[in-house]
Amino acid sequence: MPSPRFFKILVVEILAVGLIAAYVLIDAKDVYQWWVGETNFVSAKASCDLHESACQALLSDGSELSLDIEPKSIPLMKPLHFKVTSAIDLPTIEIKLFATNMNMGLHTIKLTKSAQGVYEGEGMLPTCIVGNMIWQANVILNQSSHSQGAIFSFKTDK
Repeated sequence: MPSPRFFKILVVEILAVGLIAAYVLIDAKDVYQWWVGETNFVSAKASCDLHESACQALLSDGSELSLDIEPKSIPLMKPLHFKVTSAIDLPTIEIKLFATNMNMGLHTIKLTKSAQGVYEGEGMLPTCIVGNMIWQANVILNQSSHSQGAIFSFKTDK
């Protein structure tokens, strides 16, 4: 018959293995999303054209957010420079890009802080033989207590 000390060590080992398994199997982003809840999105004005200038959106907390893409032609399969300006101070901001009229995958672009309230990053859109793709850029601000974002739409030729 094993001693009581053996059972204590066995319980500690089982707990340790359980905690390590939980750490490996649970995605931290899922836990964060559970904590802050769903992202509250607002849409940019329909009249806004990212081919001409930066577009603005008024977030649910009343602050303004703008998105700019260079070059203005927004070419496919070429590097694009994304710039977001926001009054909310965060270390990074994410943009989730996807086509609305065909599955072209989900593309996540991380923007890093380049100045106070200015976030910049690089990305690329895939090409499609159909052309005339309508893209949606969801700019997401993950704050400690909640998540909010803005939706920007734009079209690419080919």
